Amino acid sequence: MVRATPLLEARGVRRSFGGDLVLHEASLSIRAGESVSITGHSGSGKTTLLSVLALLLEPDAGEIWVAGANATLWSDAQRSRIRNHSFGYVFQGAHLVGSLSVLDNVLVPALIAGRRRERRDYARSLLDRLGLSNREGHLPHMLSLGQRRRVALARALVLEPPVILADEPTNDLDPRRANQIAEFLLGLPAAGHALALVTHDRALASAADVRLFLRDGVLACEEDAPEVPFGKKSGVSTDQQSRQ
Repeated sequence: MVRATPLLEARGVRRSFGGDLVLHEASLSIRAGESVSITGHSGSGKTTLLSVLALLLEPDAGEIWVAGANATLWSDAQRSRIRNHSFGYVFQGAHLVGSLSVLDNVLVPALIAGRRRERRDYARSLLDRLGLSNREGHLPHMLSLGQRRRVALARALVLEPPVILADEPTNDLDPRRANQIAEFLLGLPAAGHALALVTHDRALASAADVRLFLRDGVLACEEDAPEVPFGKKSGVSTDQQSRQ
């Protein structure tokens, strides 16, 4: 049986910062209907890898392939278009536009794509599913940190992109909201999306179809990872709950 072409693929990616090698020959592939988790110690390069996969950073060597095409050869304009139409990126920081309402923040990708009006109802349905229907007219400064994170998730999904990339998507959420977001994200592959997520949450990481571990710039299957703590345990502290 011939396997489907990956929606997103990294081939031998290398990336350095200030002479320090952060990624060394990193390779992975994600197909429609698959989920991949990437774990590792803080500062191990997880966010860098996700940014390279999302075409936000260029690799020093190696290639990123999108739906069977070598994105490394594309122009900046082509990469920007693919990022908006084909990728939904959930940043570790919400990065909301302070002067826009919650609803308008969610609709930013649709505005860029010229589809704001047609995606408005879907944006509202996302906010409702994420428990934010009563906040759509609020400005970002009126929200808790956890609420801003959920707005960022809705924004990433508003165009229903085939590839979802999430950087610590359950961070700063209370257990109930964290479970809600995890369930939401892990249900996306069943709808045909490809999901790649960076997380310190062991429970979330272990629920992915493919579990990878990044250490010293080398990406490996989690089964080959060292048995040492790599970050926060699943669950949150009382302080985190106060930020929900």
